[in-house]
Amino acid sequence: MDSTDYDDILLLGKVLNSKTCLLILQYLASKDASNQELYEKLKNKTKISYRSSIFEALKRIKKAGLVEKYYNDEDKQIKYRLRYKTFSFDFGKLELEME
Repeated sequence: MDSTDYDDILLLGKVLNSKTCLLILQYLASKDASNQELYEKLKNKTKISYRSSIFEALKRIKKAGLVEKYYNDEDKQIKYRLRYKTFSFDFGKLELEME
């Protein structure tokens, strides 16, 4: 994905500026997870009191294009997975590339 849209870049910056979002991304780098699973794993690492906080962070991360949501038939629940594990940013061109 190449982007020169300022809004996309600013949204990614907001995601990367959030400890909760970073912890979610780190966890999803190792395995797919549901909102509930992420809440259980991360509630002691952050000041999160409600599962809805994880859900709101996931919405921001999804809007930034870093995760995708899908239905897992085996577990019969909605899960999230990373779309990209790395990205690079060219400040001269204001270009974002994700892999």
